[in-house]
Amino acid sequence: MASDPQEASSSAESPAAASLDKRPDVVVAEGYWSRTFQSLTNKNFRYLWLSMLLMMGGMNMQMVARGLLAWDLTGSYQMIGLISVGFAPPMLIFGTFGGVIADRVDRKRIIQVGQLGMVANAAVIGMAIHTDTITIWYLFIASIFQGTLFAFLMPARQSIIPAIVGENLMANALALNGMGMSLMTLVAPAMAGIIYAWVGPGYTYDTILVFNAASLIFSAMLPSVVAAGTRRNVFGDLKDALRYAAHNRTVIGLLLIALGTTMFANAARNFLPAYVDDIFGKAISAGGPETVGWMLAVFGLGAFIGSIFIAGLRRGAHRGLWLIGSTLLSGAAVVGLGLAPVLLMAFVMLFFMGLADAGRRSLNNALLMEVVEDEYRGRISGIWMMNFGFMPIGILAFAQISDVWDIRVASVAAGAGLLLTGLWFLLGDRHIRRL
Repeated sequence: MASDPQEASSSAESPAAASLDKRPDVVVAEGYWSRTFQSLTNKNFRYLWLSMLLMMGGMNMQMVARGLLAWDLTGSYQMIGLISVGFAPPMLIFGTFGGVIADRVDRKRIIQVGQLGMVANAAVIGMAIHTDTITIWYLFIASIFQGTLFAFLMPARQSIIPAIVGENLMANALALNGMGMSLMTLVAPAMAGIIYAWVGPGYTYDTILVFNAASLIFSAMLPSVVAAGTRRNVFGDLKDALRYAAHNRTVIGLLLIALGTTMFANAARNFLPAYVDDIFGKAISAGGPETVGWMLAVFGLGAFIGSIFIAGLRRGAHRGLWLIGSTLLSGAAVVGLGLAPVLLMAFVMLFFMGLADAGRRSLNNALLMEVVEDEYRGRISGIWMMNFGFMPIGILAFAQISDVWDIRVASVAAGAGLLLTGLWFLLGDRHIRRL
């Protein structure tokens, strides 16, 4: 917030601020399906959405290819785990600074620079494979570099959406973003596996490079957007955002529910190969990898359907209760996964896990962007992104419980954590309930 009224007035009259203030308030469509996909009628949002779709496709392909390549290079579970969590520390360290930059610099330029980094990341790994110089350390450094890029890229992507579609369609646009991410979670890993099996890792990374380059082209078509507001030094801006969040009970609640669900909800999905092998290995004989692939596809299908539903929700549709309800559903599904007596029940639980995951992710982000003033959106989005930096804590705790007791016990414990999180906000946070 500005400390000097004249300075604040001067800032509000800047060209960037004016362009944000004069964007039209779009009337939300009446029909459910028209309302669900309304943001895609905006040309600039289509460019942003296609750019995101291609970026997430490349990222999901890279996650599969990186794991397969790490196994081929080392045959070590520990090394696979190391490169899988390499993205987390940079997001934890740089997430808040990425948000500060998103509130100070043209968000379009940040997106373009981030996408260019993604192109370079895939190009270097692909070249190392083709020249037979690839080592596991290339993959580890690439994971850290990707996490650093995301710490700056995602706050800019999230905070540019209100400026493009307007306040009324912001929740719809964020839900459609979630739908695109779910679609890529469903399709891209299978594509990567097929390409890797047929023509090898080098051409897989070449395909990832093409995806990222196409994403960069679409991001170049976006309008320039700079947030309104006064500017201090970087640390002053960060301190200002932390003070803003600390004095807003709704923002604090949304950030805490995101942290709780990130810690508990993602671990079970990361350990599906071990879950299938330990619990149902004898029943499915040699079909373990295929079973895990189908499980992830069912999870992605649930997330896709959930995202479509969330995209059709209006303001005033008790979305805070939907957010809490999706957290409770996620907890019940993770507990159900741990207790599933037969494989079919595990598939059902994964579908509901995906359904709830879309609700939590899309609604949490949409509500957070709605309640935050535009000049703080980049920084608050950066703080929100830090949640992913805490993900390894939940994964390591899940692994420890699985080693000491059993993976079923770990699943039940993770689900119980989600249920307690949901109950805490249902019973004790009227600010979230009233959204």
